Order: sequence, then C-alpha cells, then structure tokens
Amino acid sequence: MCASQITNIALVGIGSIGKRHHMAIEQIDNVNLAGIVDLSKHAKIYCDEKKIPLYENINNLKIDHNIDGVIISTPTILHHENSITALKLGLDVLIEKPISANINEAKEIDKVARDNNCKVLVGHQRRFYPLVLKTKKIISDKKIGKVIGLSGVWGLRKDKDYFEPEWRKKVSAGPIITNLIHDIDYLRFIFGEIHSVSSFSSNMINNFEKEDVVSTNIQFKNGVIGNFLITDVGTSPWSWETGIGENIHLPNYQVNNLKIIGTEGSLEFPNLKLWEYKNKNNSNNWKDEIIQTIIDTPNIDPYISQINHFKDVINRKVEPITGAKDAEQTLKVALSILESANNNKTVVI
Repeated sequence: MCASQITNIALVGIGSIGKRHHMAIEQIDNVNLAGIVDLSKHAKIYCDEKKIPLYENINNLKIDHNIDGVIISTPTILHHENSITALKLGLDVLIEKPISANINEAKEIDKVARDNNCKVLVGHQRRFYPLVLKTKKIISDKKIGKVIGLSGVWGLRKDKDYFEPEWRKKVSAGPIITNLIHDIDYLRFIFGEIHSVSSFSSNMINNFEKEDVVSTNIQFKNGVIGNFLITDVGTSPWSWETGIGENIHLPNYQVNNLKIIGTEGSLEFPNLKLWEYKNKNNSNNWKDEIIQTIIDTPNIDPYISQINHFKDVINRKVEPITGAKDAEQTLKVALSILESANNNKTVVI
C-alpha cells in the first residue's frame, strides 16, 4: 500500500479505551475508522451519534469495507479470541495491553500471526514518550552512575461505577494486569529483563476476586533491585496518569511516582528531576550537597503516536515497537507477581 493512501482501521470494542483510540484516529489525516465491532447497547448509541458503521463481528465488517488493520480494545479475557479471528483474516492487529489473559494464549497469538504473515503490535504506549526515551539514555549513559535500586507507587481510588461490570472484579482486570503492567513494560524497556519477583497482596477493601493492594520486590538480571506498591482502592496523587496527565479523565498533579537511585545521582520519574552532586569529585559522600535539575521533554499524545506507528507497521515501514514476544514477557512478569503473592514465594521469571 502506498504511503499516500488511507489506512483503514477496524475497532473491536468501544469502551473507554476504545474511545481513546478513536480520539487518536480522528487526529490523523490518512487513517480512517472503517467500522466498529461491539454488541453492547452503548456501542449502538455511540455509533449512531458518530455515524460509524457498527457490526456484530469482524468478518462482516471486512466483507463490507476495505480493512488494513484491527485494534482490539475489548476486555483482556477476549483479547485472544478477537485477535485470532482478525489474524486468520490476514489482518495486522494492535492489541490493547495486556496481549492476553495467559501465556499460552499469547504464544498462540504470536504463532497465528506468523502463520498468516501478520504483525502484532501491543498497546504499551508509554514507549513512545520522549521522557521514557530520555530516561533510557540517561541510564545507559550512566548519568547517575551505576543504578542500584528503584522504588515506585501507583495508588488511585477507582470509582464504584468502574467496578460495576463483573469482569472488572476478576484478577484478569485487577491493578496488576490493568495498571502495573504498563510500569513493568517501561521498567523492562529502560533497565532490562527482570529475573525474579516476591510479592504480597490483599483484597480486604472490596473483597472481589481481584487484588486491592500489592507490594512487590523486583530483581533485574543486571543486579538492580526495586519495589512497587500498587492499589486501585487508595487515595493518593502518585501514579503515572496523574503525574503527567495521560488519562484525560483524571487530574494532573505533575508529581513523580518512581525514584531511581544510582551511585552518582538519582532521578525522579516521569517528570524528570535529576539529582547530582553540586561539586563532582571522586570522594563525594553524604556530607556533600546535591542539587536538582529539571529535564524538559516534548509533550505528546502517545495514542496518536501509537496509531501512526501502527500505520507504519501495516505499511511494513517498521517492525512493532512492542511485538507479541515482547508483550508476552511483560505479561509473564505480571502473572509472576500474582503467583508470588498467591503462593507466598519468590518466583523466578
């Protein structure tokens, strides 16, 4: 397909994240939303208002329209079925994170994609942020010396309406699989692969199947160790979304929820604040003053960047920034955190 042609996208699932993808598509001139697949009453209302063709399945949509790729934005438990259907039709897919509910499903998605000469992009959109790329460079350039540890928090109190759907009370929709998985992905991207995890969890607030709060210790293969506290029933300003305003429905507090400590300095993230010795010498220690430097990076809409990247993947200009195998590894870490908490043991990835 020539670069000047329109890229036609189908969208499976028009819930909150599906709408976010639609908003991004509307901002790109040469990408067109050909139709939506969704069985809900809400979808019919939405599509009637927006004058978008609505279908019960991707097969019928493909019969009526020229489709180049499909965005899968259904609940996690449906990712496998929806993706396999699209891939067997010869369509590239952008799957909202996580790639699937379990590792076997992720492996099958990868195999079916390869068998049908299709590409899989998984929606770990934070890799597109200049601040993430800048942090990766700061770490690789040893700007803060050798990284020895990190500590993060993700703590937001989701509203009662959020948990109305039964599927959001399940482990597959808990804060580890839904929220922390984003942090796992950028941690792997910046610091390298994770070797093992050790976790504790509780569901003492809502008493749903899913976890309410988890504390996990993380050991990377390069020796870096860290920890993360995550909850979707707690009140705090500390999360990626409220830190930089990624979620348009949440307040933006411009705070940092991750601290990275190195031998020669530290970095607060995602609003990059670098801490270094004021007077650098070979004998710096705790008696010496350290100063802060704010590092500015361009502000982008990662969902627009992701759709543009998906378009280039479809046109075979680039390989997916997060392919099926990469996303499978991130899912494996997330599931290992849950396994560790459930069985009170350290899990080697």
